[in-house]
Amino acid sequence: MANAYVIDGDSIRLPKESSQKLKLKEGMELKVLSDEVDGVLILKVIAGKKKDFSGIKGIGKEIWQGIDAQEYVNQERSEWN
Repeated sequence: MANAYVIDGDSIRLPKESSQKLKLKEGMELKVLSDEVDGVLILKVIAGKKKDFSGIKGIGKEIWQGIDAQEYVNQERSEWN
């Protein structure tokens, strides 16, 4: 077990192996749960609201070639009943 260090009243430096295990990156948001009786601290990574999907643009576009999107949606919805 490695030690964490208090930088100032608002900052804690986590051990490198803990940071790597949680795949922490600068700017990520963590939920901090603490047990004041036992002094246990739990960190949970909060899923980022800013996700970069630019790398997937156009993937699978060949599947939809020649298909009218609205016609497809109408057909799918007609099969629900």
